[in-house]
Amino acid sequence: RSEGTKSAMELRDIFRVWFALTLIVTFLTIGLVTHIGAGLHCVGLLAERSHHTFSVLCSAIGFRFLLLVNPQIRVTHSGDWDGLSEEGAKLILMNHTSFMDFFLFTAALPLRLVVSSHVRTVISSSLTKIPIVGPAMGPHAGSFVVYFQAKGSGFGKADATDFSVDREKQQVQTDRMNAHIEAGGAVAFCPEGGMNKAPADGLQPFRRGSFAQAVKYHTPVWGAALHGCTDCWPRNGKVGGFPARLGISVTKLMTPTADQDAAAVAASCQEAMQRQLDEFSASMQPKAKGL
Repeated sequence: RSEGTKSAMELRDIFRVWFALTLIVTFLTIGLVTHIGAGLHCVGLLAERSHHTFSVLCSAIGFRFLLLVNPQIRVTHSGDWDGLSEEGAKLILMNHTSFMDFFLFTAALPLRLVVSSHVRTVISSSLTKIPIVGPAMGPHAGSFVVYFQAKGSGFGKADATDFSVDREKQQVQTDRMNAHIEAGGAVAFCPEGGMNKAPADGLQPFRRGSFAQAVKYHTPVWGAALHGCTDCWPRNGKVGGFPARLGISVTKLMTPTADQDAAAVAASCQEAMQRQLDEFSASMQPKAKGL
């Protein structure tokens, strides 16, 4: 190997080590602050909804810090962020190809959207069990938990075709989500149901059950197209931090009408989001010199 190649590889390793250290510091800080918020809620000084929103704000600010101190990771924002930030209920869909998706999406959330629409997310129950970090992502943030029965769910290791859930536990979360949307809240989730193992082949089928609330409440559906996350954190990588150009673009996909069912809404959203992702990915490609 040439000296230039060796130097480049060494620099990439340094970036990854730095990313890992700053990620740990970010997680610990978010975990500590959200635990303080939980304590304030327990003694009656912070209402439950305010506690959850406070925790989401902590994560958004924390992951902005993470990206700020990792200059090898560049982020491009595109789309109708003003429209997304308007107060009111909405569903926000994300494509999921890497663990980096969560950090990019959360960091990109407009703080006024978090406060006005009380953004909550949907996560696997296995993620809530991670020490310190789990409670911050789960109960402290008011997240809606999915009780997958397949082992490895949430970590990209489960059977990609097994979406069976504990129905009794799941009904409690469904009732919570209905109440949140009725109160004008926003919900963000990955409609593919898990990490896409072959993103080059396009989006995986959207789980139609995820769109029950959109149909029931005629909730506007938005797409958040994420680009470049696997370059920064490869799907099978233990840690990310590789130099990469990431991007996130938001656009309104549709508002369900009275004559549409969940299957039709899921299909329409997948088609619209695939176009959104393709167009945004094309715009993120390096332009040839001289053009």
